[in-house]
Amino acid sequence: MNLTLRQLRAFVAVADAGSFTEASRQLHLTQSALSVLVREMERELGVRLFDRSTRRVSLTEAGAELQPAVRRMLADLAGAVANVSGLRDKRRGVLRLAAPQLMACTLLPRLVADWRRRYPDVEVRLTDTPPEHLLATLHEGEAELAIGPDRGPGSDGEAGELALERHALLEDRHWLVCPEDHPLRKRKRVRWNELGPWPFIAPTRDFVRRVLPELQGEGDAAARAILSPPAMEVSYLTTAMGLVAAGLGLTACPTYSESLVRAHGLHMVPLEAPAFYREVSIYRLANRAMSPAAASFVENAMDFVRRHPSRGARNPQP
Repeated sequence: MNLTLRQLRAFVAVADAGSFTEASRQLHLTQSALSVLVREMERELGVRLFDRSTRRVSLTEAGAELQPAVRRMLADLAGAVANVSGLRDKRRGVLRLAAPQLMACTLLPRLVADWRRRYPDVEVRLTDTPPEHLLATLHEGEAELAIGPDRGPGSDGEAGELALERHALLEDRHWLVCPEDHPLRKRKRVRWNELGPWPFIAPTRDFVRRVLPELQGEGDAAARAILSPPAMEVSYLTTAMGLVAAGLGLTACPTYSESLVRAHGLHMVPLEAPAFYREVSIYRLANRAMSPAAASFVENAMDFVRRHPSRGARNPQP
């Protein structure tokens, strides 16, 4: 059996109107075209659906039996189409994001708030996760998009066998973090090799591994000595900031953590020779189509960093 939507709609319209003339007007069809659709449907079913007279058209027993089911079918289809349209137009749906804890409480709220101004009806679910587990949220289906710093060589394996697609969002510079009363507080910039007199607190477990390759010049021996090993090494920048606020040393932070630095009563000074940048990207599983909400979030995030460049951060070119 090969009934078409046009036939089903024609059947319901005639049944409701009790007239081919009125039904053809409602469907914007000629009366002859409408009659053809109904006859084709009757031929496909092998029964008459309407008794026709010069004054009125009425349902046969078979037509009356069929009408409620066809009406429900068309209503269900209309509802499903409306739901899909809502997803397409971001009037409904779910946006599932994951980010490391630091980024989840600094950069991500700004990105989400800017996106929600355009799409307030989409539910946002944000998972704050340890950096080493960030890409696993994609593999496990916990998030559709993961936003975080570059994880370095071999990080794709954290998402299992599934290939990743990466959208570079920005390159974020690291700054020296010191107390307000520190001797380096008023400096316009500080070189790495000038940090020797003070204990350095590595803000994450992989920080030293990432910075040391940048310190390979002839004049970088003093800087390498500061980090090999650092005075202390912690897992979270918020811990490092607490230690700095207590006068136990200095640390480094990305630009996007500036609000937390201020909240701890600390100060940021540019670190140079070399300036250390780390790329922040949006990751997704390459073999899965992005939801309309996720696609619009990626586009909006790229536009946001162009509209709101942060000091010291290098944004991707348009």
